[in-house]
Amino acid sequence: MKHNKKNAALFLPLAVVMLTANTGCTLQRMVKQAQKQEIEVTPNPLVANGEEVVFELKATLPEKMLKNNQDYRYKIDVVYEAAGQQREHLGALNFDIGNYLYENRRPTITQEFAFPYAPHKNKGRLLVQGTAIDKRKRDRVAYTREEQVATGLNTTALLMVRSNDYTYVPDNYKTMAEGPASIMFYFDENQFATKNYLGENLPLLDQYAMDTVKQQTIKVIGSQAPNEKGTDLAQKRAKALADYYRSKVSLLDYSGKKVEISTETEPTDWATLLERVNKSALPKAQKQEIATILQGTGSDKQKADALQQSAAFDYVRKYIYPTMRFARVEVDYNRARKSDYELYLLARRIADESASADVLTADELQYAATLTPLLAERRKLYEAAVKTTDKWPAYYNLGVVYTEMARKEYRTKAREALLDKAIHNLNFAGFRNPTAEVNYALASAYHLRGEREKALQIYDYAIKMGGEQELLHRIFTDKAALEMEMGLYDEAIRSLTYSGDDYQTNMNLGLSYLLKENYEGARDYYEKALELKQDDPLAHYSLAIVGARQQNEGMVRIHLRRAIQKDRSYMERAFDDPEFAAYHGKQAFREAMIR
Repeated sequence: MKHNKKNAALFLPLAVVMLTANTGCTLQRMVKQAQKQEIEVTPNPLVANGEEVVFELKATLPEKMLKNNQDYRYKIDVVYEAAGQQREHLGALNFDIGNYLYENRRPTITQEFAFPYAPHKNKGRLLVQGTAIDKRKRDRVAYTREEQVATGLNTTALLMVRSNDYTYVPDNYKTMAEGPASIMFYFDENQFATKNYLGENLPLLDQYAMDTVKQQTIKVIGSQAPNEKGTDLAQKRAKALADYYRSKVSLLDYSGKKVEISTETEPTDWATLLERVNKSALPKAQKQEIATILQGTGSDKQKADALQQSAAFDYVRKYIYPTMRFARVEVDYNRARKSDYELYLLARRIADESASADVLTADELQYAATLTPLLAERRKLYEAAVKTTDKWPAYYNLGVVYTEMARKEYRTKAREALLDKAIHNLNFAGFRNPTAEVNYALASAYHLRGEREKALQIYDYAIKMGGEQELLHRIFTDKAALEMEMGLYDEAIRSLTYSGDDYQTNMNLGLSYLLKENYEGARDYYEKALELKQDDPLAHYSLAIVGARQQNEGMVRIHLRRAIQKDRSYMERAFDDPEFAAYHGKQAFREAMIR
């Protein structure tokens, strides 16, 4: 057996096992020659990264093995055998004409393989077996002995910290009934036409136009970004929505309600931009740089030019300017309220299908759902709210219910079906209320579902919606975790520069630097994480891995022991982890196992 330490690969001779009694001499000769074939697996051990295990297998045959053997073919089957003898056939290397190249005059195939990751596969073996086949008589075959070419999975890349923590719309039913309803509309740069850019939010305005109330006071506030052309875009945006609402009331309202509509604009100046910058996820140093520029004594053009040259401008252009191109519609009117006791009883009857869903309004249904801890009841209540009102909070909260049900479900297919329903409802909530919070929930649901490309796209969209700093930090941290799962470590580090300085950020920065083999940088961030969350077992375990890679036995002993003291499950993990395979016989490892 040859072991290439540099490439972490195995070169293995394969012994011959004859399984067909009448196999001809040529088949025997091919299989005998296969003893000198070389199999190289990269990486080795295999590495679990996100939802997949991807590796490259290179097979090189002896120089004369395929020469003058036109009536015979040879292939190598690849199998992964997980603990408990669960086997997956991953494919084969087929040495047919046109499928292989010559390296140093020897037939060679290099091929990528992949299989889905699951925790039970951590302990397993990658196996290969060669087969020589007589093309004239397919039942005449000969097999090599099945050989192990890699053992177990390295799961270090999965040690990122994720949150995906989104919950129900905050309960503000009582105050909401007395206060205004607010609906946001966003516009493309330099545009104000409603028909092109408002999409699924317009039906929500239609519902307010149809509401049967005595009076409505509508206020439309327009805004524009500092980099947009002209000074009247904000007013044009407000006027476009006001005109739209007037036309819908004239067409859809049969109650004869009195409607008062006014328009106004928010200021578009450097102070407004600076306020949004200070609430953004930009690092403190970049916020200070922008403040120095915008509060300086130069002309507006000089400030604009300096801003474009700043380190933060790409973030400002991508994530802040879009949030300033909006018009907000505020609808102010009162509604009657029932007591909590009455609401709960009616909600129970709706859940039991002994009362019609329309005995409660959407806001009443959603408020009543907060009064029951049972997910099945909540689901029925939010489903009723969706059917009767078609408003975004009902869709959003129904999506949250399905997510919570999915988190409690251990069956893979059932869990995926629940997440599909969560995504469906969160999508509808996003159409009606395109905010950072709603789209963060949608991105998280896609993330939990394993649809990584879609999740990444919506995380980015959520950031562009803008929001409070704490929310933006959460979005950036989970976006970075996803980028790490996808192997996009440079992009993850970039996202983490906007995610604050909390435990999750430092843990994921530590892992990013660890996987990029910057061990000193990884150590610094893991130690920062421990300052924020003392005695965290995952941080100690990660530092033990750093020590193992740096061949620092003292570091392995100290941090592995502390991890096990806090969480005994890390003892079994360390025994099975390829990161510590070289330490199993050493004193430092034995001492670490002592609690």
